[in-house]
Amino acid sequence: MRNSFARAVCRLAATAAAAFAFYHYSWMPAHANHVLKSVQTRTQNALETPGDRAIFAARDNIAYLQTITNACRLSVDYHLLYAVNDRILGRNDDAIEHYTAALAADHRPEIYLDRGITYLEEGKLDPATADIALAARFNPQYLENIDAGMQARVAAVNKAVPYNPPPR
Repeated sequence: MRNSFARAVCRLAATAAAAFAFYHYSWMPAHANHVLKSVQTRTQNALETPGDRAIFAARDNIAYLQTITNACRLSVDYHLLYAVNDRILGRNDDAIEHYTAALAADHRPEIYLDRGITYLEEGKLDPATADIALAARFNPQYLENIDAGMQARVAAVNKAVPYNPPPR
């Protein structure tokens, strides 16, 4: 009897471990991807919607994103969507934190540009200039949507920093 009890406990433990592994490594990432795609569409609609409806949509989007935080800590898309919705709500400091987290995972120039514009909205000119200058080194067309004063600051920064091509 003791031997059968031990086998039953081992089977139960193995089943519980398998269920946990399935949930954590299979179902949750698939669910998180579904939520990210849904929130991406909803965020795009919120950006095109004027007034309070955009704010309500951004709050809902953040609530959806908070349900998948554990599965998406390293996801660039998660942090970018969170940052855009924070900006819709006017929470630029939180948006900057999420842009910084996205940059920790991937150094895309559009992330530097978005973080720079967010710094600019906060009135922080030095970090805004540094981020926008870095983005403009990759793609000079990013400067077309920036005002003339910031374009001059970015040009001065990029002129002062020499181009160092990678060794071959």
